[in-house]
Amino acid sequence: MVCCRSVEVEDRRIKKPYLGGWKHKITQVEYLNAESQTGPLRKPEKEKCSKKVQYISWTDVFTQTPCVHPTQMWRSDYFISAESDKYVTSKPYETYEEMMKRLDYDGKARIIQRNYRIYKLLKYIKEYARQYRELVKGCKLYEAEKIMLYRKRHQQEILRTIHPKTRSDFDLLYGLVEKWRRDRLECAKLRFFKPARCAENHEILEKTIEMLNVIDEKRQAVRQRYRKRKRAKFVAVNCKPILWNGYKNKLLEMDTMRNQKARELKMIYDSLMNYDVTREERMEMLTILKKSLEIHNCVPVFHLIRLLDEELTYLARGMKRMSLGYFRERIVYSYLNFLRTSHSCCCVNNDRYFCKNVDDEKLREPIEPITKLCHSCLKLLPIHQFTVHGRMKRLSTCVGCTWLRERNIRHVNYDPYKFLLDCVRYEETKRESPSAIAFMMQKHDMYHLVNNIWHGHSVVSENRDMFLLRIVRYDVNEEWSPWNCILLTEKEADVHCSIKDLASVYSKPLIEKILLSHQLAKNQFKHLRQFEKEFQGKFQKIEDKAVYNAAIKVDDYLFT
Repeated sequence: MVCCRSVEVEDRRIKKPYLGGWKHKITQVEYLNAESQTGPLRKPEKEKCSKKVQYISWTDVFTQTPCVHPTQMWRSDYFISAESDKYVTSKPYETYEEMMKRLDYDGKARIIQRNYRIYKLLKYIKEYARQYRELVKGCKLYEAEKIMLYRKRHQQEILRTIHPKTRSDFDLLYGLVEKWRRDRLECAKLRFFKPARCAENHEILEKTIEMLNVIDEKRQAVRQRYRKRKRAKFVAVNCKPILWNGYKNKLLEMDTMRNQKARELKMIYDSLMNYDVTREERMEMLTILKKSLEIHNCVPVFHLIRLLDEELTYLARGMKRMSLGYFRERIVYSYLNFLRTSHSCCCVNNDRYFCKNVDDEKLREPIEPITKLCHSCLKLLPIHQFTVHGRMKRLSTCVGCTWLRERNIRHVNYDPYKFLLDCVRYEETKRESPSAIAFMMQKHDMYHLVNNIWHGHSVVSENRDMFLLRIVRYDVNEEWSPWNCILLTEKEADVHCSIKDLASVYSKPLIEKILLSHQLAKNQFKHLRQFEKEFQGKFQKIEDKAVYNAAIKVDDYLFT
């Protein structure tokens, strides 16, 4: 009896994951990784680390073993060579010296060094050529700038002679007239005999008088314009707000009620001074001004209203032939007189406290705290209006009296000497020199130093062009002073400042001449040597800052 039983075989093999492998392209046989063909991993022992290989992405790659060697055949004398094979043949033996001679490393190094030096030299040449071109360009610009400044100074001098505005401009005109008169007299003395010379002198005198009259007319016109600006100065000054330096040196500005009121009054004054308007606009402006003054009942207002009514009457009747210039000047003066006294006018309202703070409403000019009496004109003037120079002992004559006195003697144009003094001060400030002599000297001192000590010409070239002359340090390492300076042209001064040993450049007689001028300057400016110790280093600390000072009143003065 045969029993047939069905036997089931349970597959307990470990299902391992597919961790990658290789697949033959022709036979399709798969070759798996070693880890997938072995049993499960044992537990890691202590002090050992094991990590599976993790694949992020699946890739199918086909590979083929390269053949880099010839195929071996069963015969020893027969083979197929590869493409990359090299045939090596034996060469004759050479020594080390022959090999080094054949390779010639020293010659190749010399070639490299020679070419590198040539390259480096060419690079330096290009760099120095670029610097030279920039230097030449800078020198041309510097020369062009000097020529432009020279021409500009001449142009400014010509404009000053055409349109004079200041006292120095009129000094320049008077100097030109005096120079022209002397040249004509010298020319007449050389050309004519005595009878013809007398006639020529008479003609020169007439032309001189005519030119002086024209200059005086221009002076009177400038003085009239100056007076017009000055008479309303107290209104313009009060229009400006108060400025001072506050916290962290910040500029602060405060606009008070007095400033606002002064600006309104200044607008009315400008309207009165504007004569280039139509008749209707002028009448409208005068009517508005008259209505604003009706609340007052003081004497200056009555006089001003009467003048306004008269001009309105003239304008309403159309009196064009009548000149109203003088009449309008009277209106302007009456209006300014009202402004000066309006602070004490208590007729605006009936409040008993209105006149309590009169000084708060007063429009006044800043009064100079330091004044001095001029012994010539007997006027009490601010101290900055007095003539100052380094050889004086006390202030006695104001600028106006000095100018009138010199007008009868001679007229000197101090602008070139003022320019020389400004150049000296700029250089001393640039060098941070603590000396105060350059700042204590004035234009009169520079005129005396240039003309009486250095005789008005360059020491080297004897050039007398004042626009080209400069007065610089003789010893560059010492501070500037009248006894340590030299008068040269601008180009000579630049060369002089670069000389280290003066004795090797200047001749011995020239050096003795310069030292003699220095000794003469010591005797002439001995007062500066006394005051220089007191002001040593103080002029460098002066700063241009707005410092608030309270308004000075007349009551603050002590009249003795």
